Amino acid sequence: MDANQRVDIISPQLSAAYRQHVDIKSFLLPERTQCRISVTSKKRAIEEASRRIAATNRLLDADEVYSHLIAREKLGSTALGHGIAIPHCRLDSCDEIIGAMFSLEEGVDFEAFDHEPVKVLFVLLVPTQEVDEHLQVLATLASRFDQEEYRHGLFEAKTDAALFDAATREMS
Repeated sequence: MDANQRVDIISPQLSAAYRQHVDIKSFLLPERTQCRISVTSKKRAIEEASRRIAATNRLLDADEVYSHLIAREKLGSTALGHGIAIPHCRLDSCDEIIGAMFSLEEGVDFEAFDHEPVKVLFVLLVPTQEVDEHLQVLATLASRFDQEEYRHGLFEAKTDAALFDAATREMS
């Protein structure tokens, strides 16, 4: 399964028109990049990610973020395979695209099509009205995560800074 097929699993509305590059540094910040968090399940991973994201933005409430991410996850797993998941949702309280990258101490079951435990989460929050931008960012992320070298850099990161650098480095 290639990156475009994985994006279509996450967001079936995605068309070829949305498959363009978006700079990850425009929505991922070092303070929303955390390495090797300890969780034991998909729900706990999303709960912890929601809490940590809300701590970086005064407009966000951790419970609201969690409930929206879980509601989206109930529609179908956001796991792309290869140990990666992109939990995502649109929020009225969100005023800009917000990305957060988390590597997990131990992989957790996200019901991925390849049955691989998820080791890296890229959580994406998007303002409700930014449908096109949401799809463009998902396409960019799926394309990146489809590259073995990129995934390897994320999995090997041992610090928050190393994870941020691996997530935002330019790929050829």
